[in-house]
Amino acid sequence: MFDLAVLKIMCVLSAVLAVLMARRILKKDIVKTKTSFKMPGHSLIYSDARPKNKKDNVEYGTLLKSESLDIQGKPDFIFESRFMKRIVPVEIKSGSIKDEEEPHFGDLMQLAAYFVIVEEEYGKKAKYGKLIYKDYMFKVYNTAKLRRELAGVLNDMRSMLNGKMIEAEGSFVKCRHCVCKMTVCEYCEK
Repeated sequence: MFDLAVLKIMCVLSAVLAVLMARRILKKDIVKTKTSFKMPGHSLIYSDARPKNKKDNVEYGTLLKSESLDIQGKPDFIFESRFMKRIVPVEIKSGSIKDEEEPHFGDLMQLAAYFVIVEEEYGKKAKYGKLIYKDYMFKVYNTAKLRRELAGVLNDMRSMLNGKMIEAEGSFVKCRHCVCKMTVCEYCEK
């Protein structure tokens, strides 16, 4: 027979475990907050900008590449945490996000591409990155789901470049900020 104290401890531990598991399961992959350009505890290691006064130990304007996905790009900034040496790509956007709960799809795919590029260039996997708009910013976690989405988008793009017709799916979420909106896209008119 179990002692009552042991039973109580087991109940408390199982409740704590359930809460921890729920947090992990329910953890959002994208977190929206007010815009902040501060990166406390981090040092700038890369900038796409070319300032007049360059800092030592900062790489400026270099085109970064991923051999595995055959893509290249220049994130606006890459920071490295001083203590853990974690890499954080940061992309600044000129527009506003207003009351939308997620970043624009194209911006999200751009940051996902930078996750892969940065990992190959610096040999470290970024845990998260930031998309910063005028009014809000998003902390986006580098998940397998996001990387799969990127791989699918890249595959579709390459198929289209090779002449294959891809069945487009009109979607308010994906189309609302598209450059083709109200121009050549047949889905926008519906």
